[in-house]
Amino acid sequence: MTEPATITISEIVEHPRRPGRYLLTLSDERTFTLSVSLLADLGATRKGIVLTSELIAQLEAEAGILRVMDRALASIGRARRTRRELEQRLQRTKPGIEPPSVPVIAIALDRLVESGILSDEHIARAEASSRLRRGDAPRRVAMILQQKGIARGDAAEAVARAVSEDSIDEDAQCALVADKRMRSLQQLEPPVAKRRLMAFLMRRGYGSSSIRLALAEHFGGR
Repeated sequence: MTEPATITISEIVEHPRRPGRYLLTLSDERTFTLSVSLLADLGATRKGIVLTSELIAQLEAEAGILRVMDRALASIGRARRTRRELEQRLQRTKPGIEPPSVPVIAIALDRLVESGILSDEHIARAEASSRLRRGDAPRRVAMILQQKGIARGDAAEAVARAVSEDSIDEDAQCALVADKRMRSLQQLEPPVAKRRLMAFLMRRGYGSSSIRLALAEHFGGR
């Protein structure tokens, strides 16, 4: 009976395009991209080390998780993303390429959460403050946060905190947004402009009392 071939580490070099990552090449020419800390944890730190099949399987699994983490980090680097948004993006791949499994994605995102890199709480606060300053009403901001995967209670808390910290007055903000919008409606007949302004403010999430005050500023009793 033929003995299985011994597999060893033939090379360990830093990845040329991914700082902090190392290319681990085995004697059977398989290559894995791993972090230096993981290589140390697994004891795969120098050429010539003989690897068991169990350790090779672990290296392969960890390399898969790291690929997902790096994709998530790249996505976070381009824009704020909640955990749900990252899950959805990571499940999308190019045609013919199998997406990572749900358990692998979960492990990768868990590690980013544990490291503090991924935090839905921090994202909710930043997103709430940003959207309120851009003129969205608190109600609409809370709805958007929930659509992004933030729990209803957490979304409400993030919006309330942003309203308090940024001293948001919904009536005053609605009036300001209405003033800006009216610049593009001035050439319309008053009834048409009023309808369009009302619809615009409703889409931004403002309540009926705030909208009435804003409309009165521009149209009075018309």
